[in-house]
Amino acid sequence: MWTLRGGRQAWTGPQRSQPQHQATGCPRPVAVHSAAVNVLASTKPTEGSSTTGPKQVVAKPAKVSVPRGSFGRAEDQLVTPRSSVDSNVDWFYSEAAQKEWVQAMELDMLTPDMPLLLKEMGINYDPEKLNAALAQSWPQVYSRAVQVSATLGGFIAAVARDYALGQFESNMPVRAKELRTLLGRLGPALVKIGQALSARPDLLPRTYLEALSELQDRLPSFPTEIAFAVIEEELGAPVDQVFLEMSELPVAAASLGQVYKARLKDGTDVAVKVQRPNIGETIAVDMLLLRRLMGVVDKQLPAIGVSQPLVPLVDEFARRLFAELDYVQEGHNCERFQALYGSMPRVRTPKIYWQHTSRRVLTMEWIEGVKLTNQAAMDEAGLSVVDFVDVGIECTLRQLLEHGYFHADPHPGNLLATRGGDLVYLDFGMMSEAPQYARYAIMAHVVHLVNRDYEAMCKDYYTLQFMDPSVDTTPIAPALAAFFDDVLDSSVSTLNFKAIVDGLGEVLFQYPFRVPAYYALILRSLTVLEGLALQADPNYKLLAKAYPYMAKRLLTDPAPELRESFEDLILKDGQFRWNRLENLLREGSKSQDFDPTQLWLLAEWLLSPAAAGVRSTVVAELGRVIDAAAAADVRTRIEQQTGNKAIADALVPPQPAEAEARERAALLLGSISSRLNLQEPLRLQGSGPFGLITPADVQSTTARLRGVLAATTPRLSTLLEQPGSTEIINGLVSQLSRRLAARAIKFVFGAQQTLAAASTGGGVRA
Repeated sequence: MWTLRGGRQAWTGPQRSQPQHQATGCPRPVAVHSAAVNVLASTKPTEGSSTTGPKQVVAKPAKVSVPRGSFGRAEDQLVTPRSSVDSNVDWFYSEAAQKEWVQAMELDMLTPDMPLLLKEMGINYDPEKLNAALAQSWPQVYSRAVQVSATLGGFIAAVARDYALGQFESNMPVRAKELRTLLGRLGPALVKIGQALSARPDLLPRTYLEALSELQDRLPSFPTEIAFAVIEEELGAPVDQVFLEMSELPVAAASLGQVYKARLKDGTDVAVKVQRPNIGETIAVDMLLLRRLMGVVDKQLPAIGVSQPLVPLVDEFARRLFAELDYVQEGHNCERFQALYGSMPRVRTPKIYWQHTSRRVLTMEWIEGVKLTNQAAMDEAGLSVVDFVDVGIECTLRQLLEHGYFHADPHPGNLLATRGGDLVYLDFGMMSEAPQYARYAIMAHVVHLVNRDYEAMCKDYYTLQFMDPSVDTTPIAPALAAFFDDVLDSSVSTLNFKAIVDGLGEVLFQYPFRVPAYYALILRSLTVLEGLALQADPNYKLLAKAYPYMAKRLLTDPAPELRESFEDLILKDGQFRWNRLENLLREGSKSQDFDPTQLWLLAEWLLSPAAAGVRSTVVAELGRVIDAAAAADVRTRIEQQTGNKAIADALVPPQPAEAEARERAALLLGSISSRLNLQEPLRLQGSGPFGLITPADVQSTTARLRGVLAATTPRLSTLLEQPGSTEIINGLVSQLSRRLAARAIKFVFGAQQTLAAASTGGGVRA
């Protein structure tokens, strides 16, 4: 007997008028192929139709809904009606449209004479082989070809007419909604194409991007009997021999498959993902039809000044979509993600049960959790959406910029919050990789943006492969400046990431950019996370949350590319921008996995030959900071001993930058020395009048510090043997000696004036 956890009866042998399984007495699930073929065999071709193809049959799948409260991860309902005044846009979400596509996927493609080669296209996308298969199967897909060509061809013609009449801009909002509606009507493959296009600002104007971002790929569930047949065929055993218990209804359904909750024989609760029957073949046909249509369009693009062909984009999207159909690969993706990021605090992925997994069935650990979009459930569990988004941003940045392997589909349904505080990643069908050169180039691009170095930003686009090296970027720099100057005048805490992406997208669309797929997915990942947070906190700013990770990488990553970016950030015209280093130290320490001992990498770089041109600038700034901090310390001692602030100020005149220098010295001590118990050795003990520091004091303190560090920190002991170490120490001693000599002269002169004033009876007021 199959039962739900709550005791609800799912199905039993005696209550079903279905063939019984010989071994168990349970109903035998209806075989996918035989069921569909029997339905088709009972139909007659319509007048004028091909006898080799199926008649259009209106499928009547059982209406399925999710039992509320049965499962922790169930959808409130599988198909959520959308509240929109535009009935055309909502057509895709209507019951008629959904039934039409259930029919198309489950029945129309399952004909007895369908060539095996076409069915194989449901596994691997190969345009050339698919062309050959389609030539043999044209009668079966003719009606679909007419539908796709007429629908999209008509839209393209309308846009071309707008362009010719000068109405392209004015009609754009209407056309964008039309495209969203048309793609929705054409089914899952075209919906996913539209979703991918929504992250491509180089291909479409912002109005289209916003319209396509609202596309959803939900479809009603297919019958459980068919799902059980898929499981039996894929795993090679009846369902009841694999699972102890399984839900009658799916807990979630989408265009490519649906998920059931089940229990293994050992009592382990699992989620079983079952692929929708024939979805691969359906998508293969749609992709080839779309490819042919775009081939026609490509021939017309040069006439309107567009150089980027569309056929390669279709192939790129198709390969990514087909990768989602291989559940074995998805399982490997999940384990690779776990290996790279599972050690991060509060990041979790489900375990894969390989003995119950195949290309079309994926069995994984069942994890109880709450969707981040379910604010009521989050509140009831005492969980903060913003807190989990912060974890997601830190993890996403590590994915994008550290290892380059990232989850490319982080929509709200793929993220769960557990009561224990873990952020659970689900659905690893769509993954992507950012090459190493791109990761470093992105970091450099951020630094150039902070520096407002727009010419360098333009050069970054070559490295990122956004544009061909033959393209002249000279006109682009002013466009970037016009947009980003206003953006950068705001503080990081007020910047909205999506607004920046939208604005940059408008610039990209005006020039011959070609955004790589991985970069578009990066933008999509981050905007999804920011959108989740903004629903809970309208004041949430993603960039302010992301900056600590970027700062940590610039401070601690030994890669030469990032060391160069670090120099670009803190040096300008040979001047050391101490405030930039301060900000890096302050923000970097906020990063989730910040390790202060990694700052030794920064010290190693500073002492290396690569930083030879930087050391003199650093020494000069350090000397100024130490001198100002020491002077303030001496003045405080004089005031304490004399009880007279005026005398202290006269002997050691305050300098405008002293307060800033003391703050900087404190930041350095707090960031580094406090973790190594070095505060006392770093204190300059003055032996002159009123504790005034002399050159001899500087030398003795330096020697004492060297001895303490050599004894307590073997790694630093090695650093101190490098030539760069001697250069810095000697430079500091020389500079501080000069500064202290000058201060000693001023001190003596100030003392003489103070004594002269006292001898004439003027005195010095406290």
